Amino acid sequence: MQKLLLFIVLSCFVCAVIGQTKDSTNKTLLPEPKTEMSRPKKATLLSLIPGGGQIYNQKYWKVPVIYVGFGALVYSTGFNQQLYDEVRLAYQQRLKDEPVTNPEYANVPTEMLFGLREYYRKNRDLSVIGMFGLYAFNLIDAAVDAHLREFDVTDKLSMQIKPVYQLGLAGNYTGLNLRLRF
Repeated sequence: MQKLLLFIVLSCFVCAVIGQTKDSTNKTLLPEPKTEMSRPKKATLLSLIPGGGQIYNQKYWKVPVIYVGFGALVYSTGFNQQLYDEVRLAYQQRLKDEPVTNPEYANVPTEMLFGLREYYRKNRDLSVIGMFGLYAFNLIDAAVDAHLREFDVTDKLSMQIKPVYQLGLAGNYTGLNLRLRF
């Protein structure tokens, strides 16, 4: 029974491999020297000012995306900081048995004030972390874009996946044909 199961499993993985033919021209291609526009270090250094590396790489459409992201995160940080300060003051007043000066939080239980304070603190901290993440993404994007500037993306590079049905000695089998062309 085990041999039959092993035979069935192995017959599913039968595949035909076709080798490549040798190029008769025997040309050796030397890499082209990097142009002025493809220096990743310079793009990364210019990107220390957000959007500078993207401008250097001539990807102008990314600059507004970066600045809108920073603007949204700065707004979110300020908004959550303001609400955190209000709730923290109300929570401190409640703990000292003083009257809460903000009428919005006057009737809110102490446990809920504590929960709100922690909620706004967490959101403020996540907004700050998001700003650092967006800044790191800005730097990485500029460097990667400069590295890939000379990457060949012509039609000579392709990958095709096709279903295959073939007759074999062990019987018919189906599979996937993966063809890479460089």
